[in-house]
Amino acid sequence: MLQDQNLQHQKKKELIIPKELTTALNKNKKAKEVFEKFPYSHKKEYIQWITETKTEETKTKRIATTIEWVSEGKGRNWKYERKK
Repeated sequence: MLQDQNLQHQKKKELIIPKELTTALNKNKKAKEVFEKFPYSHKKEYIQWITETKTEETKTKRIATTIEWVSEGKGRNWKYERKK
């Protein structure tokens, strides 16, 4: 039983990318390439940040910011990451 639980934790939940984000990524080749190479956790953070919005205006702003940051290779919480 413990082994079954470990297998469940190892499986990552499939991320559902909002269609607005997909459209924006398709318009920016660099951002799309970087996003596709991002680790699961980085993608998940951006998707959650976008999907938790309450208004379309906020969602639109966050998608624009996401495209900007992703094209620069930045994770969602890049401000708090240690500088290498």
